[in-house]
Amino acid sequence: MNATVSLLKCDHYDLYEIKEKILKGLSLLGFDPSDFRNKKVVIKPNLLKGSLPEKAIITHPEVFRAVVQLVKEYGGGPVMVESPALGALEKVLGKTGYDHILKQENCQVADTRVTAPIFYSKAEIYKRFELPKALFNADIIINLPKFKTHGITYITGAVKNLFGFIHSLNKSKWHLKASTQNEFANFLLDYYETLLNGFPKPKIFLHIMDAIIAMEGEGPGSSGDPRKVGALLFSHDAVSIDSIAARLVGFDIDRIKPLCFAKSRGIGAVSLDEIHIKGDPVNSFNIINFTPPSITNRFGMLHWPYNTKFFKNLFTEKPAPVLGKCSLCYQCESICPAGAITRAKGKTRLPSYDYNDCIRCLCCMEICPEGAIEQKKGKLQWLLDFCCK
Repeated sequence: MNATVSLLKCDHYDLYEIKEKILKGLSLLGFDPSDFRNKKVVIKPNLLKGSLPEKAIITHPEVFRAVVQLVKEYGGGPVMVESPALGALEKVLGKTGYDHILKQENCQVADTRVTAPIFYSKAEIYKRFELPKALFNADIIINLPKFKTHGITYITGAVKNLFGFIHSLNKSKWHLKASTQNEFANFLLDYYETLLNGFPKPKIFLHIMDAIIAMEGEGPGSSGDPRKVGALLFSHDAVSIDSIAARLVGFDIDRIKPLCFAKSRGIGAVSLDEIHIKGDPVNSFNIINFTPPSITNRFGMLHWPYNTKFFKNLFTEKPAPVLGKCSLCYQCESICPAGAITRAKGKTRLPSYDYNDCIRCLCCMEICPEGAIEQKKGKLQWLLDFCCK
């Protein structure tokens, strides 16, 4: 497959500059914004949790506002469809400033609890999903990912952001079903293929990535660090836009399992010889020393006896709360799909983790509002690290 990615420099979250860049980026893709006329347009930002925009955890509100305004100016009907990983959507909207934008722009918000099944028989493993009914009624889906690092998928971009359509804690159930790095990467690709091919009425997809201020380090939540990249990216293909974003910051594509498996499965375009880049060249950004996530799930690629609970605890990283940072809000307990986290016992001021049950999905680390959960290496992980060099 050949795909086009528009890559444009954008240094500030200025509404008018962003709108100008969006119009140019869509034009380079060959998309005419007049096609919004009389269309139902779903807009999907990344609202992982309630967070200030400058922390780079969420899609910046001004990017969302710009897209909503353009859809309306060209005669379309925008509706936001999003389900945060934890917490009521209303509270997240208030903490992020999205509530004011939705009110000012008169943009509807879909109820993600109202769902319908979608099937795709040619998906490799997972062929059925429950998705918000608003998606079935849409003509165009605009995906607004934030470019961030991620402890399981290495990066979170356009492909991963679509996972946010799934309602609330149901996301954690999918982590439990696809509990290793490889399994979760293939799950995301099955899900993406289903979105592309499973609707009775096919959708037009537009992916607009906010990489003006991205996130490096231990993303995608509070443990990551904001980093200016100064870019907006555009594509019809989620795989291609993620591939170019990763190259933009100097990441090795072979470390990113969703892209590796997409290439082997023939989903989207990963290789540079398959992607036509329009706009500003990648090498004009000069992003150096962009910090990758240190947490990986290499253990899920190994076999018995190394994938037993005993070996897993010796050889793999695990999430661990940090004394002095943890506020005992217990959001980690609420989101844990394996039920491995319980309340503090006795005088201990930290939640209790059962690492025999922990599936290393890192949902607790993603959602922690204090950034109080860090990685802790297994006692013999140094041996695995040495052998894998």
